[in-house]
Amino acid sequence: MSRQTGLDIVDSLEQGVAATRRLVDLPELAGVTGRYFDGEQEGRAAAEAYDREYRRRLAAVTESLL
Repeated sequence: MSRQTGLDIVDSLEQGVAATRRLVDLPELAGVTGRYFDGEQEGRAAAEAYDREYRRRLAAVTESLL
C-alpha cells in the first residue's frame, strides 16, 4: 500500500512489526486508544486528522467508494 502511494518508505517491515507488537504486548499500553504513534513514539498525526470537517468529507468519500 505504501509503495502504491508513491511516498518514500522510511521504516523496514521489521521496524513496523516491532512497533505494532510493542503496542499489543506492553501491559502499560493495554487499553490505550485514540492516540497516534510514529514508530515506537507517541506523536501527532497530520493536521487534517484533527479537522472535523476534513474527517467528515473523508468519511463521505470513503463511503461513496465502498
